[in-house]
This record gives sequence, structure tokens and C-alpha cells, in this order.
Amino acid sequence: MGKSDTPPDISYLRKWIKRGLSKDGKTLDFSQRKIDLETAIDIAEMVEVEGVESLFMYKCQLKDNALEELAGGNLFAGLRELWLYDNNLRFGGAKVLADCEKLSQLRYLSLYTNKIDGEGIEALANSPHMASLETLDLSFNRIGDRGAAALANSPYLNNLQVLHLDANGIGYEGMRAFAESKALKSLTTLNIMYNRINEAGLELLQESKRLNSLEMFKADL
Repeated sequence: MGKSDTPPDISYLRKWIKRGLSKDGKTLDFSQRKIDLETAIDIAEMVEVEGVESLFMYKCQLKDNALEELAGGNLFAGLRELWLYDNNLRFGGAKVLADCEKLSQLRYLSLYTNKIDGEGIEALANSPHMASLETLDLSFNRIGDRGAAALANSPYLNNLQVLHLDANGIGYEGMRAFAESKALKSLTTLNIMYNRINEAGLELLQESKRLNSLEMFKADL
């Protein structure tokens, strides 16, 4: 066997799985392990773990290209929860998730503390693969009013119940979009702390007849 034919050493992945897989086989935790492009390719090509419903990959230094490789494998198939917070994801990462058919059963998506902008949120909000989402955490990103409007007018987020948008540069226009939203009929919790909140925007939300299911609302004022 030539040097180029030597199979890759994936013993480290076996150790990750052994340490990260729950006893019932439904949760896999790869958090706080550096997943660069090469590692992501190994995971996508070599890791086969059936029955996983919750996948944790927070603080993995994940970038868009690595996430694209992961989405191309089978690890995302059938997931109900995906935790990707505190990584380095941007527009490209959001677009990867939006285009991933394997995530059509996803109920919980955590992306807080990344670098996703309004364009990335437009991709997510307009993805039919996000239609089953019940909880979406986008706190500490860069979505601004553009991203807020995309969420408020999404044709697919009708099942969304909990939305976290703390520290995203959202101002009056974003708040107005939520107040006038016809899409978020199931929303019960909306958190928009540490944004560019003003009294006029708050008044619109308080008087809104669209957010009839809202039970918890957190803002600075």
C-alpha cells in the first residue's frame, strides 16, 4: 500500500464519540473541540451515528466552510436540536443551514454569539427546512433591522414559539416589523435586550394585535 493509500487515522473521532454520546444514544456532544475544515471533512466522511436527536457543537471555532462539510455528511439527519453557539459563523454558515434538507425536523436551533448578519437571517427565514423550528436563539449576532424584518415576515416560521434576539443592533424598524408581523402567530417569548430600543418601538409592540400569543417580552426599557 502506497503512502497516499494509507487510511486516515480517525481514532480521535472514536474517542470523541465515546465521550460525547449519551447512554440512550440520542445526544452527541462535540463541544469545545476544535473543528477546522480538515476535521469537519473527517467527521462528514467517517462518522455514522444513527438515532442522534441533539447535537452540541458550541465553542468549536467552527467557520462557514467547516459547517458546509458537516452538513454534507449524515450527522445532521433527523436532528431535533442543534447547538452551534459561540463559533465563527457568518452569512455562509447561515446559508448552509438554510439549504440543508436534513434539518427539516429541527425544533431547536442555537446560533448565539456568532457573526451572522441580516442577509444570513433572510436565508434562514426563507428556508422551508426551518419550518419545524420552535425555538431560535440568535442573540449576540449582527442581524439588525433587516434580519428582524425577515424573521417577522417569514413564510415558514409559523411554529416558532421562542425567539432570542439580544444584542443584535435592532431598532425601531425591526420592532415595527414584529408589531406588524402576520407570520409569528405562535410566538410566546421574545427577548430583545441590549438593542437600539426606543419608547416608540415598544409602544408599537404593546399595542400590536398580531402577537396575540406573546406571554414573555424582555427589552431594556
